Amino acid sequence: MAAMIITLAACSRHPSPDFSMMARADSLAGKYYQAIYTAPDEAYAGLTRLRDSIAPDSNIYYALTSHIALAALVKKDAAASDSLMASTRRYVDTHPESPSARERFAYITGVIHSLYGRNREAADDFLLAASLAHANRNWHLAIKNLANAGELLEMTGNPAEGVVQLRAAILLADSSGVHDLDFSIITRAAAIYNVLGNNDEADRFYQLNVPMLDSVTPTDRFYFYSSRGNSYYYRKDFLAALADFFRAGAELDSIGDPYLEAVTHSNLGECYMYLNELALARQYIDLAVSGFDSMAFQDVNQAFYLNSLRGELELRSGNLEQARRLLLKADADSITLSPRYVALHHHRLRAYYDAVGDYREALMHLVKAEELDDSVMHVMARSYTAEVNDRYSQDTTILRTRVRVAEKEEEISRLYLWVAVVVTLAIIIIVAIGIHSQYRRRRNKRQLDRLRNMMLGMRIENARNRISPHFVFNILNAELPADNVNIRNLVGLMRLNLELCSRQHILLGEELDFIRTYIDVISPSLGDDFTYEEYIDPAINPEQVIVPGMMLQIVVENAVKHGLMGYDYPGKKLRLDIRHVEGGTMVTIDNTVPSRDFSTAAGTGTGLDILKQTIGAFNQRNRRHMTMTGGDILTDGAVSIFRITFFVPAGYDFRLTSGEE
Repeated sequence: MAAMIITLAACSRHPSPDFSMMARADSLAGKYYQAIYTAPDEAYAGLTRLRDSIAPDSNIYYALTSHIALAALVKKDAAASDSLMASTRRYVDTHPESPSARERFAYITGVIHSLYGRNREAADDFLLAASLAHANRNWHLAIKNLANAGELLEMTGNPAEGVVQLRAAILLADSSGVHDLDFSIITRAAAIYNVLGNNDEADRFYQLNVPMLDSVTPTDRFYFYSSRGNSYYYRKDFLAALADFFRAGAELDSIGDPYLEAVTHSNLGECYMYLNELALARQYIDLAVSGFDSMAFQDVNQAFYLNSLRGELELRSGNLEQARRLLLKADADSITLSPRYVALHHHRLRAYYDAVGDYREALMHLVKAEELDDSVMHVMARSYTAEVNDRYSQDTTILRTRVRVAEKEEEISRLYLWVAVVVTLAIIIIVAIGIHSQYRRRRNKRQLDRLRNMMLGMRIENARNRISPHFVFNILNAELPADNVNIRNLVGLMRLNLELCSRQHILLGEELDFIRTYIDVISPSLGDDFTYEEYIDPAINPEQVIVPGMMLQIVVENAVKHGLMGYDYPGKKLRLDIRHVEGGTMVTIDNTVPSRDFSTAAGTGTGLDILKQTIGAFNQRNRRHMTMTGGDILTDGAVSIFRITFFVPAGYDFRLTSGEE
């Protein structure tokens, strides 16, 4: 999180008289502005003396009051800061003809919001300050405030909007000829391109600044190295990131800003943690925590990120209870950081719940993290930024040869309107796509939930129809004579059915064992003329092929009930044919039926319907689908053959959700 540095020298071309007077006051107060973060007491006293030497009820008087309020906050006197800002607000609200005081008030309000981590509010204040400065032709202040707003908009998760403001700052600098902020703006633009995943463009911008490193201020060098270090961090090149963060830290000796020092310690600690140097990581992270705790203002975004970071450190150190406390203390709903930071926090929570064995919570946080990682915002940002970049490359060459920006305000207004229309249309399209995708996901989830509830209901009903089944089986086995083979087979069949009916998928061998036992029990009821045939391709190992639970059982029971039992005709037959075919396994079930009496409408078909729906649910997770074809009747004289065929692709995924084993 970068702090805002107060540099208000107004070296613009043709500012209004109001801003020219403010520029002269700034030249007198410049040394105190620079000392606000490093020596707030001295800055507070010096600015107060300077303000009291000026006539009250003037623009300059209240502009200086805004800076005194900031110094009061930094020196931990929040009440005095609030009082001074309130008096300044009353002045600017009652003096709309004083643009310089209004611009300065908006700027300082933005700085205070940024110190508290209220990035969206800070960005809005900087945009207001930029608008006031632009209207009064103070290009320097307009450029600086646009750049500040762009950086903060990226922190709120709006990189596309942020890069628009930075591009506007670059365009205004090229058009007005004010280039003293170019180094800072280019660094910020590189940082946002890195966020957008456009590393080539980010590196190009960083390289533009490398030749100027020796000629810029320590503050500019600090932000450059911090920004480039973050770029390496996002690419997981932690050694390169560590080197740049140390370079940034070396500049702090001449800056003396405790906030920036705490940020740097946090960055160093995080890199050491990912390099598995946990002792060094703890040392720097503790320094960062101590630094932020000593400040007068509470940055909720920084507090969130530090708690999340410390939670991961404790998790890596094996301190699960400490990790839990810190990770749960980090409240993602209270921050305005980019979604990637929230996604990283959910990844850390997922790792914690994995470690403690709470896989349901782990899955929930993994889903949240992946949704944030895959956010369409990033796709929109990349596309939009590429378009803005192309347009800027074409427009800048033309604008550099034209007259001053004051003579082209109408053209710039049209350009802004065009950009607003493009952004609005892009947002509408993306929102529409998102709504449609969300609708489809919810519809598929509802269908899957209905199927699960139906299957669960059948299992519950099946269980209700049994009165302590295992108890009954044990009594029967104890009481039946040893030579009563048929009854014992029936008991075994019932026990096997109870074991298999609650499973969504089983081995083909288990299903065949059940069918063979079932045939042994039911054969006496089908007559002496009944035969059962079974062919298994030698290339198939039934103990390695998986099929949906009850797939063959339901079809065989239907064959017996509707084609074999209760009918008197010669040549009754049931045949299972299991063959290895290209791409999977083919299972064919044939049974004879009496040609005159057989009707495809016999029975309710509930079992086959549920089997089809189960196959449909499995197919949602597979590119190659399992198929079930049935109803083919092959007539041969007085006897007809009813056939049902299944095809199970090789490598088929039988999980209904990604969390199943």
